Amino acid sequence: MEKTELKQVLKKRAIKQHSSEYLKLILERNRGGALGLVNELADSGMYSLLDIFDILSMTQQRVGSMWERGSITVVDEHFATETTLDAIEIASERIKKRFFRTKRGTALLANFVEGEFHVIGLKMFAELLRADGWEVEYYSSNLSVAQIFKHLERTRKSFDLICVSLTMSFNLKELQSILKILRTNVLTKNSKIIVGSQLFRKKRFRDEMIDKETGLPLADLLTCSFARGLEFIRSAFPSGE
Repeated sequence: MEKTELKQVLKKRAIKQHSSEYLKLILERNRGGALGLVNELADSGMYSLLDIFDILSMTQQRVGSMWERGSITVVDEHFATETTLDAIEIASERIKKRFFRTKRGTALLANFVEGEFHVIGLKMFAELLRADGWEVEYYSSNLSVAQIFKHLERTRKSFDLICVSLTMSFNLKELQSILKILRTNVLTKNSKIIVGSQLFRKKRFRDEMIDKETGLPLADLLTCSFARGLEFIRSAFPSGE
């Protein structure tokens, strides 16, 4: 194994270990300990913002699975979510962001699907984009497509990038309808669209994001990975620096 590959393996192993440590603190309701751990990792210089968000995201997925199995309560799940939202802010502030003289682009991150209340992934991606030089408008509450279009018409603003997240499979049909509108409306048809969801680990859910009439994808990228999302964006919008 080459040295670079070994480093990657060791980092992945460390990220998994830190996720388990963070989860233990969360389940003990030790908010100070959980946030202190994130603080230490951010200050260590060993982990990027993406690494820390991978730790938090991995933990939240495990929390969600535990709630679905009934091994923790909804109150436990809410405690984990609120703590992790604070952890995102801490990591983002601790790991200093570069400031770009020229912004790389404008991005809208929002939950368009009614009933989608899980915003942690979208919040993390908003911070990753800001750290990469993007001007970001992030909305944690549901916004209808009509509300977004009204906002664009009033401000005469356009977005280079629109990012949406999805957690519940039964919301796929509504998401399809929304993406079709975004794809065809004059205000958004030129925007790149990314949809993030752990559902896309399975091919059958990715297949549902193909327009049956045109045979074309309803989004420019479907991903379950922050790293893949950033890779796509950096390729689609090369830095002018």
